[in-house]
Amino acid sequence: MRPGLSVWILGAVTITAYGSWFYGFGVLIGPIQDDVGWSTSMLGATFAAAQVIAGIGAFVAGRLLDRFGAIGPFGVQAVFGAGPLLAATWAENILIFAVLYAIGGGVIGASGFYHVTTVAAARIYPTAPAKAITKLTLIGAFCSPIFIPLTAFVADVYGWRVGARMLALQALGGALAGLALRRQSSSDQHGPSENPISALRLALRSSGVRRMFSAYIAGGIAFSTVLVYQVPIMTHSGLSLGMAGMFAGFRGLCQILGRIGLTSALDRWGSGPLLLVAYALSAGGVLLLLVGEVAAAVVFAVLAGAGFGATSPLQAIHSSERFAAADLGLLMGMQGAVLGLAGGLGPLLGGAIRDATGSWTWVVVAAVGSLLIGAAQMRDA
Repeated sequence: MRPGLSVWILGAVTITAYGSWFYGFGVLIGPIQDDVGWSTSMLGATFAAAQVIAGIGAFVAGRLLDRFGAIGPFGVQAVFGAGPLLAATWAENILIFAVLYAIGGGVIGASGFYHVTTVAAARIYPTAPAKAITKLTLIGAFCSPIFIPLTAFVADVYGWRVGARMLALQALGGALAGLALRRQSSSDQHGPSENPISALRLALRSSGVRRMFSAYIAGGIAFSTVLVYQVPIMTHSGLSLGMAGMFAGFRGLCQILGRIGLTSALDRWGSGPLLLVAYALSAGGVLLLLVGEVAAAVVFAVLAGAGFGATSPLQAIHSSERFAAADLGLLMGMQGAVLGLAGGLGPLLGGAIRDATGSWTWVVVAAVGSLLIGAAQMRDA
């Protein structure tokens, strides 16, 4: 299969995986509460559990990619990810819903997020991995502009259960498309290390890697908090669900701004300084959510969109330059685990802060502070 087509297929896997719950779930929170009255904390905990499962499963998915190529993680995603996610849409009990949704979302996150697809893309283009990753993430930038307003529309017109079923089926379709890559993107002819634990320990001995992960944790907490709660924050400020979904989708579209010209910027400044700028830019954008006006929402979308958009490829490129190539799937899986655990903590804390204070203000303040901590950590990473 031609490399160009393979990257487009990986793009389809990526946008359907992220759209199925990482972006889509935040839109469904309001309609779910209106329909069945489940609490913000419980729904936030469901998302957090999915993030944790995604993080733990990222090690397995990365190892499957190293050993078997694309067919390994994407086969798991089709069966054990999309299946439970779809089954959850018929649940009437919050605990049943939470368990099924967390398992489905977690498996999809472990097997179809950037820590898998960027490694696959880099191996398809071994002579220009940064170019391949940038192209993939440019495709991925269309995820939230498509899925957030689409999910808001379907949930508004047909109800949240129909919207959630649509998302689960699209995740299934993306995984099945990814199976067409078969054994592409496995490790090189020498294969991965025989002892994965030793490979992980070796990577973590580097102080630069440890600081890098601390920055990713701080940023991941903030990103997931904003992505999950941006729509209810805007509706609480007076915007309709449709308008909030539109601005959230526009923020996703603005992620393209953070990826245009990225290859040239990397050649000039490197991934570390650019990540610092991306975190700081995101913090400024998120802070504008406190204003609660349409104009501020537009500027939030532009600044946070550009910052968020630059972060995904920059993190993948920054990490790939510091990890052993033969174990890149496993080690990027470790990164996925770090981001998954951080991402799970964000909505959990955000939901608890919201329920404790009755206001979204301190949720926004916490997210901004976390982004600034991430920026500070990148100075020496």
